[in-house]
Amino acid sequence: MGAATDQAHAQVVATRQRLEGTLDRLEERIRRELDPRYRLRRDGPRIAAAGAALLVVGVAVWARRRRHHAEEPEQDWIAAMPEEWRRRLEDLLAEAASEGHLSAATGPERGHRSQPLWQKAGLRLGRMAAPVVLNAAAERWAGRRDDGG
Repeated sequence: MGAATDQAHAQVVATRQRLEGTLDRLEERIRRELDPRYRLRRDGPRIAAAGAALLVVGVAVWARRRRHHAEEPEQDWIAAMPEEWRRRLEDLLAEAASEGHLSAATGPERGHRSQPLWQKAGLRLGRMAAPVVLNAAAERWAGRRDDGG
């Protein structure tokens, strides 16, 4: 009975050592995957390619819009309407204003301004990234606090 117990104990010790080695490798892999510098080295070319593609598309859209707006002068579509339509539109607008369906100032007069595409994209990216960055900073701060205190 003593030999069987010693053999079982030896198997448990061997299994524990294999498990500890596996856990050490797993822990190292998790730490490496969560390390931003390692991920940047690993995924840097892909991130750079995606950024370059986004930049190229953005510049192409910007250039096309700029060229399109430069070629066509702004047209006064109300002045191009037939006189009968223009009078009817004025009547409808006056009726809507008298009933309170139209505010006094709309669009640019109220301070609404169209933002450039790069600004809209930057704001949206900032709104998406802020929670992730704040969460990572909080976890790092909590980890340092636990380690130090």
